[in-house]
Amino acid sequence: MTPPKSPAVEALEQEQARLSQGTESELEASLKGSFPGSDPVSATTTPVPTGIVPSLPKEVSFGSDAPLVDKALAATREPEQTDAATFASSREELEALKAEVARLRESASEIGSAAMRVAKAQASDVLVDLKERIRAKPLPAVGIAAVIGFVCGMNR
Repeated sequence: MTPPKSPAVEALEQEQARLSQGTESELEASLKGSFPGSDPVSATTTPVPTGIVPSLPKEVSFGSDAPLVDKALAATREPEQTDAATFASSREELEALKAEVARLRESASEIGSAAMRVAKAQASDVLVDLKERIRAKPLPAVGIAAVIGFVCGMNR
């Protein structure tokens, strides 16, 4: 009597039988076309040769397809010439940034003072709520105070 096959072995045998028949579903065909890494052959052979890659000659120019990139690269290579107009515009930008920093400082101080007012209001609300609870139920409040006093006395 042969032992029963595990489900993994059965699934493997079914997959091998299906592949040997040569019938592929439409999904499998499109997946093979879009994911060459799933093809077992592409894992062993690659179109890119391995080894030393020859360097490109210096005459080769990649700039023809991207003139804006060439212009930006040329601007970074050449030293920037400063003239009076550039200096004036830089000074104007600096003054505008200083004004913006001053405005942000004022807003931050206003936000801080508003947060302080809100915190004080919440603290006073908690105090009022606590007083109302003590007036509504004085015995539990006295018990809680006694327990807190006992714990504080034990820690000293």
